[in-house]
Amino acid sequence: METGQKGRIQTRKENIIYVGIDLHKETHTAIMLDCWNQKLGEITFENKPSEFHKLTRKVSRFVTEERTAVYELENAYGYGRALAVWLLEKGYTVKDVNTALSYAQRKSVPMYQKKDSYDAETVALVLINMLDKLLDAIPDDAYWTLGQLVNRRDNICSHQQRLKN
Repeated sequence: METGQKGRIQTRKENIIYVGIDLHKETHTAIMLDCWNQKLGEITFENKPSEFHKLTRKVSRFVTEERTAVYELENAYGYGRALAVWLLEKGYTVKDVNTALSYAQRKSVPMYQKKDSYDAETVALVLINMLDKLLDAIPDDAYWTLGQLVNRRDNICSHQQRLKN
């Protein structure tokens, strides 16, 4: 897959497999769609680097010489950070969607569903509709490290308060 100016993908939309991933602490759910919104596949896998190959193996069933996959994670800097880093290290194209965009897509239908597979599908639909406008996922270690330190400090403060009482 070629990228042109400002990271725009130069492949025709019908030659892309859109992989939307709903991220959680324990598991991730991915849906594969084509450009006509037809569901090609679905997979749920654990949020462990040793399990991430299951996703790429499932997606590779639909990838050919002409067709390539683009992965989209809803907030690639939280629970999906490890997956985003892993996919980027393997050379895959990874996009990050703002949660507000996927939320708006979810709420745009008359019958709202709250299932992981439906959430992953809405992420993939945002990817189809806004492929050239979405930012590439670039997990920044400085922000992640700072977040870990802030969480650690909060935990220490709450434990200290419990000990005092």
